[in-house]
Amino acid sequence: MLKLLAFFGLSTYVASLTPSPFVDFNFGGSSESEFKSQLREQQFSEEKISQLVEEFREGQNELYMDLEAEQENSVSWQEARGYAECAFFKTPKYGYVEDKKLCTGCLKPKSMAEICAAFQCPIFINSGVPPGENCGFVARQMLGANWAVTNIDVSDLENGYEAAFWRLYKYLNGANKQGKRLASSVYMVNKWSLGDHIGKVEGAQMAFFIPSPYQDSPPTPTEKQVDVETWSPLNTYSRTFGGDRTAQRNDVIKNQYRMLQRALGEGGVSPNKKMLLTFEYVKPGCGSQRSEVILADHA
Repeated sequence: MLKLLAFFGLSTYVASLTPSPFVDFNFGGSSESEFKSQLREQQFSEEKISQLVEEFREGQNELYMDLEAEQENSVSWQEARGYAECAFFKTPKYGYVEDKKLCTGCLKPKSMAEICAAFQCPIFINSGVPPGENCGFVARQMLGANWAVTNIDVSDLENGYEAAFWRLYKYLNGANKQGKRLASSVYMVNKWSLGDHIGKVEGAQMAFFIPSPYQDSPPTPTEKQVDVETWSPLNTYSRTFGGDRTAQRNDVIKNQYRMLQRALGEGGVSPNKKMLLTFEYVKPGCGSQRSEVILADHA
């Protein structure tokens, strides 16, 4: 599983989309020394490495101070998901457990309100699908904005994803003509162009949301494979799950994708099923994770 705390080495509050339903990643390793090693491999200066490692330490300290508060989260399941679950999903076929003794609050997803209070997210508004009239998904419109984007080489997905990440990471940390460092934590999405089924990926992109101080005039990338794109408003439909699902991640994402398709069909919504977006927020601790599978009207 992608361990975002270690992978970014920036802050305990980092968001990303899960890299793929099919490949596991762990950038930055799980220790400070491994993080330093990867930064040196990516040819960061020693001055920049010292800065990033110091932030890594600060993030670790903040994490352990916050774990107890995380476990006291009183947000309801519906509020955490952002929608009511469908009754037809509450069966063993879809992994529903009736014995409450076997359930755990650690599987409750962290709410978007909590995540976006920690760092800047894109702006979401009501998409026009009335909340409460459907179940099994949340409909939102993501307002238009500028994003830093790079392609992922899907012919060698693991290495292609890692290379794409480092290109955007460097852009975030000053690899632009203005030499600006944009932020210490970012909202990230991945777009997956699907073939006939979820297991067939024909193309992919990784994108970092450009923070508001740079939205009107984003710094120009120095890396040829990084572009700044202005995305139009996008109507999105997403399902959410929580918990550390490392061992079952592939199966969970595929299952959530199929459940999202059914919920949308029951609600009379027909998005573009050839483009899957994925989002993941990961932090150690009970109830500290949020993953989303997302379909949209266009992408």
